[in-house]
Amino acid sequence: MSRSYALPFLTLPDDVVGFDQWLIGDPGDPLFPISMQLDAWDYARDLQLDAQLDLDFDAAAKALGATEGVDLKLAIVVNIGTGSGRFSRRLEPVFEIVIEAPLTEPLTINLPIDSRDLSGRLMVRLEILLAENIASDNLLIPRVAGSRLWSDTTNVHLEDGGDARFPMEVLSFKQTFHGQRQVDAPWYLHMRPGSPEADFTGSVRLYVNADHEIFAERVSKGDSSTLQAMLGDVMIQMCRAALEDEETWDILKDCEEGSVGCQITSWLELAFPGMSAEDVHGLMTTTPGAFHAALISIADMGDAE
Repeated sequence: MSRSYALPFLTLPDDVVGFDQWLIGDPGDPLFPISMQLDAWDYARDLQLDAQLDLDFDAAAKALGATEGVDLKLAIVVNIGTGSGRFSRRLEPVFEIVIEAPLTEPLTINLPIDSRDLSGRLMVRLEILLAENIASDNLLIPRVAGSRLWSDTTNVHLEDGGDARFPMEVLSFKQTFHGQRQVDAPWYLHMRPGSPEADFTGSVRLYVNADHEIFAERVSKGDSSTLQAMLGDVMIQMCRAALEDEETWDILKDCEEGSVGCQITSWLELAFPGMSAEDVHGLMTTTPGAFHAALISIADMGDAE
């Protein structure tokens, strides 16, 4: 799970939100705490997700710096993503409720998930957003509707639901790339630019430098921040290579499942929903920092524990 991020305004601490964890299992059966992997899942198995939020509304208003005269409204939103590989191919809103007064009892979230809507990985993102604009001169108070005040991301590998492994290999760069520029890099992405229709697993490989022992150990243990930084960089490299070639723009949308272009398209749709390749290219050119940050954001894999 992942709850840490840095934003330019006040946010909600965990103890105010009152969220513990998701419970998962078969509909009608006792549920169990969610983990990194769900064993014995297949395409005919529906799932049930449940959670509770014991949100302290008054404490939330205080944490956000909202005075008594401020009409605070908070939106509780759940998005679910699925798809093969490490990254969900899409995120769909499945739950939303606006809270504008203290709760009389914990908020219960019950989410049935049809097996037809699932693939190799399940991502569950729970967010608390500002539901309406707030008029304030205090720069630390969140003022724009949609501002993310708190979030929790859980990423689950559904066993037998598809290939959940990015083509990755840990090896010694000093031995493999001796005398080459990448010898001291913590990771190195090998790919063939200009081949969007090529098979993804056959034409892309991410090498992790075993000589960086601490880094390689974090990767092996599934450290979420390490994976997010590394895989976010992979997304940036591959998406930039595709967007810098205008002839590739029209090819991307027609690429078959499992191809490089299909994977790049899914990343772009997730990071820049509703934007055309031309629009994303413009963003990449004019505000590269925002372009990079958007891709790194969707590389969030959740905590390993």
